[in-house]
Amino acid sequence: MTAALPCRRVGGWFLAGFAVALLWLVPAGQAVAHASLVSAAPPDGVVLEAAPRDITLTFNERVRPLAARLSAPDGRTVLLPPPEIEGHSLRFALPEGLARGSHLLSWRVTSADGHPLAGAQLFSVEVETAIAEASDDAPLATRAGVWALRAALIGALLCGVGGAVFQAFAGRQGTRFPQAAAGAGLALLLPVAGFQGLDLLGLPPAALLTEAPWREGVAGAPGLALALSAGALIAALTRPGRRIALVGLLACGMAAAAAGHAATAPPQAVMRPAVAAHVIAAALWIGALVPLSAQIARGGTGALAGFSRAIPWGVAVLAGSGVAIAVVQLGADPAALWRTDYGRVLLAKLALVGLLLAVALFNRLRLTPRAERGETRPLRRAIAVEMMLAAAIIGVIALWRFTPPPRAIVPVPPALAQEFRAGGLSAVVHVDPPRMGMVRVRVSDLRLDGAPFVPQSVAIEFSKPSYGLGPFRHEMRDGEADAGRFLLPLDGYWVVTVTVLISDFRAGEMRDIIEIRPAN
Repeated sequence: MTAALPCRRVGGWFLAGFAVALLWLVPAGQAVAHASLVSAAPPDGVVLEAAPRDITLTFNERVRPLAARLSAPDGRTVLLPPPEIEGHSLRFALPEGLARGSHLLSWRVTSADGHPLAGAQLFSVEVETAIAEASDDAPLATRAGVWALRAALIGALLCGVGGAVFQAFAGRQGTRFPQAAAGAGLALLLPVAGFQGLDLLGLPPAALLTEAPWREGVAGAPGLALALSAGALIAALTRPGRRIALVGLLACGMAAAAAGHAATAPPQAVMRPAVAAHVIAAALWIGALVPLSAQIARGGTGALAGFSRAIPWGVAVLAGSGVAIAVVQLGADPAALWRTDYGRVLLAKLALVGLLLAVALFNRLRLTPRAERGETRPLRRAIAVEMMLAAAIIGVIALWRFTPPPRAIVPVPPALAQEFRAGGLSAVVHVDPPRMGMVRVRVSDLRLDGAPFVPQSVAIEFSKPSYGLGPFRHEMRDGEADAGRFLLPLDGYWVVTVTVLISDFRAGEMRDIIEIRPAN
């Protein structure tokens, strides 16, 4: 009884600290998520009569600008100065005297969850010209390095911090593996910060020789997460007592709740505690495996019964917090589970977790009683399988760095295909995407009296008479199907007229209304 009271007191302190820490991490009155671009002025793909002085990008939340480059028609690229920040908008001043032709603005920002967002806006002065497409992604070597280093750091945190807690409560005998894992984690923090900065800026590994990636890698929420991880690892490295071990465990949960897609999703009052609880439960389970196996190998099975009784509670916390996170991240569309990269990573994780739970259940029901009777080798082998599955799960989890959650993806409406008919003529007009802004228009299945034919020319016009817009016209010749791109600045109903020159002496006209959706 006297031994139980200190444990209860320590546990109470831990829960109180957990609550205070999460209240500190949740910004009052602020809901942040993964950023997405809402609009651009001038719009993407527009052809302008004169060069613009600036370009404004508006996002669904506040973002921090990282870099912006402007590619000219002749291929030259210039780095633009930092933009003016006005609420959720960034206004980039453009160089004077922009050449005639197409220009491409490539930009990178970081959102409140600490993940980079990149894109490109195309505009043309007087006429469209060819220009190379910009890549939104960091180089493959950078992304591979980020994945490997993050996976290694997650493993070091779970094994080091969780193992230290296990040893503090189950006894100091056993292995120094938790301290070795914590030391390795501390050594990883510096390269993780560097590659994190490379990923944010979209730079190759060679750029580690410059200042910029190091500065960006430790800024904002990702930098706070690294600092909390360092505190957790230092606590584990000292072979701590119970209180210090729990402080390290709390710091580990706070590190996970400080940044990332899940932690910064609204409602944060639910998501940050769920993420922290998920990571803490995982650390207590995965971190205990190596010290437990070492104790069993030395013939000590005293901690086995307590671990076996406690693990169902940890699994319950893992499952409950995991379901809450998945429901928020997947959004309102269950099909996102198999249609998006995020969902497919989640399915892979769930499959591995299912195998891990099956092995753990087999251990608890079949192998633990045998180990308590002195037959320990089968249980140690099964624990080794659990460790391999845990390593695979960590590798899969690290992929989420590159997969925005479905809740943050702005849905693109499917291309519209509408049939037009009049005076024996028929055709299908395709508009992709059918929402305000730049759209691509195509005409297919052109028929005269039910039979396919090739006209001398086809002209298509968009107009919105009630607003005095249009007609915006493009003419196709020699059997062309692609009518090119139209800038539709307003949503709602547009009058579309298709004029077909059947022969030198005969023309036909088809007219209908097409609905254009808002930008988001």
